[in-house]
Amino acid sequence: MSDPDRDDWPDKYSDLRERPHPDVLRVTVESFDEAFEDTRDAVDAVTDGELRPAIVSFATVGELRKILTDRRIGLLQALMDTDGAVESISTLAESLDRGYKTVHDDVTLLAKYGMVFLVKDDGRAKQPYLPYERIRLKIELTGSDTREKPATA
Repeated sequence: MSDPDRDDWPDKYSDLRERPHPDVLRVTVESFDEAFEDTRDAVDAVTDGELRPAIVSFATVGELRKILTDRRIGLLQALMDTDGAVESISTLAESLDRGYKTVHDDVTLLAKYGMVFLVKDDGRAKQPYLPYERIRLKIELTGSDTREKPATA
């Protein structure tokens, strides 16, 4: 996973907006094996020239809820409402009527998980960038399997 705080990576990826991105970001809760299989399928699709949804997977619903708080979902929605890009984190903070530090922390965390990208153009401030038109959350809840456990009285 890349480090969103490194000074060299935004310049290295300054052409990020020029690259093709899938229209959909799929956020899931699934096991490591399922996430690995999804990743392998996505790599095969790219090899075949097919663009599949980007996928971010969490191991538990609790982990997903720690990252995708109401405040961060609002931040993602604000980026989507501006066609995925704003001039700076400061501009985003103003539009959300929130403090710079909390918005910076939220953007940095979302970038760490690959949901948002940070781009630096011509030495200007880091610009949050969300290339997706839609974000889909997929959470599957199942009951525990009592067939394998002996009943207790």
